[in-house]
Amino acid sequence: MTRNKKISILVMNVILLTYMLLPFALSVEGAQGKEEKQTAQIDGKTIIFNTSKSVAAAAIGAPRGFYAKWEMDVGGMRGCSSLCWDYYYFINDKQLATVFPDGGLDALNCSKDKCLTYQIKGNKLVLSNGKTYSFKVNSPNELEIDGDKYTKYSSSSGLKLQGKYESFSYTTNPLGSGLASSIKYTFNKDGTFIDSSFTGFTTDGSSTGDNSGVSTSVGSQSKASGTYAIVNYTISFKYKDGTAKKHLFFLPEQPSTKMLRIGGRDFLIADGKSGSKPQPPEQPYADFLTTKKIAKKQVLFTFKPNKSDQLKNIKITLDSYQWAKLTIEPAHTNSFKGFGDKGIVALTAKYRIHNGSAETVNVNSLSATLELPGTKASVKASNGLTPQIKDQLQPGESVETMTVFLVPAEHFEKNKDFELGFGPLLNLEGKDVFHEEWIGFYIWKDL
Repeated sequence: MTRNKKISILVMNVILLTYMLLPFALSVEGAQGKEEKQTAQIDGKTIIFNTSKSVAAAAIGAPRGFYAKWEMDVGGMRGCSSLCWDYYYFINDKQLATVFPDGGLDALNCSKDKCLTYQIKGNKLVLSNGKTYSFKVNSPNELEIDGDKYTKYSSSSGLKLQGKYESFSYTTNPLGSGLASSIKYTFNKDGTFIDSSFTGFTTDGSSTGDNSGVSTSVGSQSKASGTYAIVNYTISFKYKDGTAKKHLFFLPEQPSTKMLRIGGRDFLIADGKSGSKPQPPEQPYADFLTTKKIAKKQVLFTFKPNKSDQLKNIKITLDSYQWAKLTIEPAHTNSFKGFGDKGIVALTAKYRIHNGSAETVNVNSLSATLELPGTKASVKASNGLTPQIKDQLQPGESVETMTVFLVPAEHFEKNKDFELGFGPLLNLEGKDVFHEEWIGFYIWKDL
């Protein structure tokens, strides 16, 4: 039976991390040629897509240039400062590099640095380190290597920047403490800059580690200035004290300068509010995972959309939701099996129900499901992880509650957004007041 869903798409303000998640929409010129239709089976559905032989044939011989891709470091698994980047620099038709020395790819010297030789054999990329990956040319500006899409980035020689840019990172451990750091550059178009940095140690503010509060102690601060220059893929800093530094440089959202990649960190232009010191991370929502000490939470992302939708005069307002990586306490590990080797990510959503209808409804009959749009995959709410609320909601009454979903971390990493659906909702006679329709909200895993 097909369910009719009434969807409310969250219209979100553009905030700091939005830039990290924008797709890199690059125009492709000259991609003309005979198209062939191909099909693939995904979750039982037939997907039809087109390919252009002439694009692949023109580029597959010997890719040249600098290609990169990024992914979120969910739970700090890879230890990246912000986004995790992977590189392929095709130096010529025989050599490539995936790691660079201090100073970036312009400082690369294959006679002493780690370069690889490669060959393109059909749809395979064969490397001299013994590894072989699938290889596909999607366009002149995009390669697909081992199933991952790599974008080609241009150099930024002569670029002059204007504004304040900040890179903030936070790493934590299951006990709730962590290390925060912030680097800020203020660039001027006359070629001068100011370099500021901050580091601090953050704890949960309690002696027992029960997440009852937050405390932050500043570790160090510095401020220096000098001149900068951007040549090819390198930014050079010359400080007034005589210190000189060189770092890899490119524009992740080329040609936009709202985001910079400098060395191993991502910098976002300040919005006028980001000049203050980084704030401690938000505390975990108080569902039974935390209040009954079933698991420790590492908060990944919190958003407060305060978005409403209604059916049959029953209004549901999604106040906020939070993603968190779980570390299950040893006493409860046997209750959390089958989530895979990468662990569990929890979604806790807080919402309100207002009964504007003329009949009493049973609130606890309301089902909640987390789905991936466009697929058949879904997760049911873990009702045993949230406090009980009164069951009967009479006309004119409202109640606040929450719902919890447990998602395999591997599934969370692979997808960008999810869909939270509510329904059916039963009256005292056991009939669905929604008449098989659903109220739905898009749930983003980060901004």
